[in-house]
Amino acid sequence: MTMTTRGFLLRRTALCIVALCAAVLGIVALGGCDPHASCKKSVDCSTKGLCSADEKGTCVAASNEDCKKGDACIKSGKCSAKNNKCVAASSADCKGSELCKSSNMCDEHKGGCVHLDSHFDQKCSTPCRKEGRCVEKYGKCVALSKHHCFNSATEKPDEESICALAGRCSIDGDNCVAKTKKDCAGSKGCKKEEQCAVEDGRCVATDETCGKSTLCIGFGRCTAKDGKCTVASSKDCKRSHNCKDGGLCTAKEGKCIAATAADCRQAKVCTKRQRCRPKDGKCEK
Repeated sequence: MTMTTRGFLLRRTALCIVALCAAVLGIVALGGCDPHASCKKSVDCSTKGLCSADEKGTCVAASNEDCKKGDACIKSGKCSAKNNKCVAASSADCKGSELCKSSNMCDEHKGGCVHLDSHFDQKCSTPCRKEGRCVEKYGKCVALSKHHCFNSATEKPDEESICALAGRCSIDGDNCVAKTKKDCAGSKGCKKEEQCAVEDGRCVATDETCGKSTLCIGFGRCTAKDGKCTVASSKDCKRSHNCKDGGLCTAKEGKCIAATAADCRQAKVCTKRQRCRPKDGKCEK
């Protein structure tokens, strides 16, 4: 082999080594040796913040910095890493989001952003309907706003809500209560049962309202007891049309019944229909 040929081969080998080194350096520069490179380039990184690879190569959110790279942070406030996913960990996360600015959903709740005043947890559906306790907090269902007492996100209470039924339309702590006469006035309890006065957070009937009511005139429920109009005595029964018309003039176990012949004889049911004998609490022939 001539010196010229040997020199050529040496120069060619050297050039190959240089080229190989340059290729290796280029791969490193492009991140080919970065175990997280494929995750950083993925759609899940740009949308969900899943920008790091775990030991199995699965793309996860390993840090808050990962989450802040994703659209879910900007749009939905999911800016904090928890259990390899991006969640809203505080109201501060939510308040910086587009969801807060556009829809007033600025409160952190169970890893997402909601408007707690008008939010309803499915887990609390039964206590929500019965007592207005619609949001799970501290491990229990609680009421946080009038909308929970209304069982409605609108300004109109649901007709089966604790507000519509019992006038408990205002918030006190974590509960729905009656605070004003206005709370009670619109309720079915006031319109049908004379429970229109406020007492200890409830709408209740009073002796005065019971005594003037159709409940008294019609059925002898003339006395307030435990917040309701009740039959307290035979005197209550004798004030009613049921006594004058049907002979139901004697109080027994909270009801007016026909207990004696005298009850029946004075009633229209006896004078007009000859049903003058008490039987099973009624006047019969």
